[in-house]
Amino acid sequence: MKDSEPFFNVFEKTPLFLVGLFILIHISTLLTSIPMDHGVLKPLYQTDMEVKSHIFRLFFHGFLHANWGHLAINSGFIIVFGTAISQRNSLILKHNYNVLSVSVFFWIIFLSGVISGGISQWIWWYFNDSYYYSTGAIGASAGAAALFSSGALFLGGKKKVYEYGLAWTVLNCVIGLIDNFLYLNIAWPAHIGGYWAGAIIIVYIQKKTDI
Repeated sequence: MKDSEPFFNVFEKTPLFLVGLFILIHISTLLTSIPMDHGVLKPLYQTDMEVKSHIFRLFFHGFLHANWGHLAINSGFIIVFGTAISQRNSLILKHNYNVLSVSVFFWIIFLSGVISGGISQWIWWYFNDSYYYSTGAIGASAGAAALFSSGALFLGGKKKVYEYGLAWTVLNCVIGLIDNFLYLNIAWPAHIGGYWAGAIIIVYIQKKTDI
């Protein structure tokens, strides 16, 4: 009988590599303002920016963090759920998609969450044109949320993906309401967009592989 692998395995390389990258980038933000100056996601209506700058920020904002606490929370999500989907998908991907490695699958989920989260934030800013929100958005929370949705599938199937997604959406909408009064400056639309991006991908993979 094969021993089951631990849910939290610190030896999974790809999630650890991403966390290490977070740390290096955050240290660089403490030494120079260049990463923040050129990486923070900004509303599209800020016409002083070129299109290529917005596109770069759409990717890179997901690697920036406001402080060590922010980094630690996102890293915890990524290590736990990134490890879970990497281990669970290892044999599945090798059997069904010879050209798609587990590491590539991890990056697809994470970056899809970051991009979808950024687009969701842009949409929110468009419908809520406020100077307050023009300060921008950073953080890997949307990418972590995408990994969370993928991990949900392995915790209880497609039903759990939708149940957790509903709870996640409601929770972040509540945060959004509170944000109007306490000014927490949390990119809650990005959290929602990131989760559902991961959910769409993992449900599609599930249909193709019967995982």
